[in-house]
Amino acid sequence: MNRLRLIRAGLLGVAILMGLVIVWRFLFGPFQIIFPVKSPPLNPEGIFGLSITLLLLTAVRRPTTQPLPLLTRRAAGLLVSAVVLITLAGCWRVLRIYFLSDDFTLMKAVAGWAPRDYLRAFIVPTHYLFVRPVGFALAGLYAAWFTSPVGWHASLLVLHACNAVLVLFVARRMGASSVAAGFAAALFGIHGIHPEAVGWIATLFDPLATFFVLAGFLLFAKTREPSGDHRHMLLAASLTCSILAMLSKEAAFIFPFLVLVYVVSRKDSLRSTIPFFVTAALIFAYRWILVGGIGGYSANGAVRPLAIGLGLETTLKAVAVRLWSFLYFPINWSVDPSLPLSLLALIYIACMVWLAAKTRPSVSLWPALAAILFSIIPPLALLSGSATLEGSRVLYLPA
Repeated sequence: MNRLRLIRAGLLGVAILMGLVIVWRFLFGPFQIIFPVKSPPLNPEGIFGLSITLLLLTAVRRPTTQPLPLLTRRAAGLLVSAVVLITLAGCWRVLRIYFLSDDFTLMKAVAGWAPRDYLRAFIVPTHYLFVRPVGFALAGLYAAWFTSPVGWHASLLVLHACNAVLVLFVARRMGASSVAAGFAAALFGIHGIHPEAVGWIATLFDPLATFFVLAGFLLFAKTREPSGDHRHMLLAASLTCSILAMLSKEAAFIFPFLVLVYVVSRKDSLRSTIPFFVTAALIFAYRWILVGGIGGYSANGAVRPLAIGLGLETTLKAVAVRLWSFLYFPINWSVDPSLPLSLLALIYIACMVWLAAKTRPSVSLWPALAAILFSIIPPLALLSGSATLEGSRVLYLPA
């Protein structure tokens, strides 16, 4: 216990120090004492976020095993309505955006699709070396239904709001109170790393895959209830969602690991996860056959995918720093922050330190941390960090 307190005291000290560095950068611009703090201060932000996360993870209170009371229909309805309204209020301006960059490439790829084209998407990669037939099928439907960007953006915004609602129920399933679950869902809905995934039509694959991952996870969790009815039907539905997710975007291949984390956290039988790993292996083999390898992005037009060439140093920096920079400080540093934003940052950092030091969670947090770390494996090669939050769409699912 004394060792744990010493570790927590060290983490708290690191968080306070990094918080002061970040605040100083906000107020007075780039500086150098022992090391340079540039714009953006991604390293101090990442170290601060990781310290806060570890402080919460090492909280001393023993997790409770008492199940939370079920939400009444009225309470659930109010929470869902609040989450949807907050999400729409935070993101409605995407409706004003015209088509951007790869939007035109996507629309050209799916323009005028006939029924046979939807089937062909499952046997011929539609774009680059990506096997995303479900995502392209949805884009094909959008192209048939909408002639202006408003329809595309509105549909994507609705999908994002649905994901925020699913986050609400996932948080409840993981043991969060109704207030905490509502806060988590609302935060997901308006988080600063989401505008790229929600406002850029060409990234619809991320929200779509996340929808199927969250829905499939909730269906699987329902099968683990002792008194659960229709268990086999729910398991089949969960498996179907996992397949649809993996055929929407590669990031969803982590689905079996999410159910594994959930089962281990409940000290349940690992046998229930076997169908998901078998299904993922079959989908991966199918994908390998179509593209002749793992596919995905490559560097400078080379055949070798970026994911294969990822070094140890780059990986550690992405996992230990860049991830937490984006999750805790989703700030566009292409413009220096104003004084009001700097003062808000000071209040935010002070609140985060105080909460991390005082909070004693009654729910184990290691499954959430494990889920985040598994979720960043597929896009790890793209998690380099950017002053403008460019590429933050790859963190849609981990968020």
